[in-house]
Amino acid sequence: MSAHEMKQRMEAILKARAEAIEPLVDVQGQRATLLEQLAALDEPYGKAYSDAEAAGWTAEELAEIGAEEPTRRPKGRPRARRASARKGAPVGGSETSSPVASVPAQDSTGSTAPVAAAGQSG
Repeated sequence: MSAHEMKQRMEAILKARAEAIEPLVDVQGQRATLLEQLAALDEPYGKAYSDAEAAGWTAEELAEIGAEEPTRRPKGRPRARRASARKGAPVGGSETSSPVASVPAQDSTGSTAPVAAAGQSG
């Protein structure tokens, strides 16, 4: 095969590849436009959904009639946290207490002895 024939084959392959990518490029442009339009509707949709809930609709009722829960809620005041979480107090008691479990002693009397929880030394 001559160099000229090889070049002609290569050009034919490249032309076919370029033609094959054109539909993808066109669809990609349309897709980007639609995604931008959809993103622009996220905030008003979230507000309308929240307004419907404020008017008494439940999420279950809205789902039943075909309204999907929005992916982004409108910006606003965050929900209140529990009092213990705000104060930083541990849920289970004081921070200085260590968890202790009673396990049977190794003798056969059936008595129990306190043992430190796994991962802690006594």
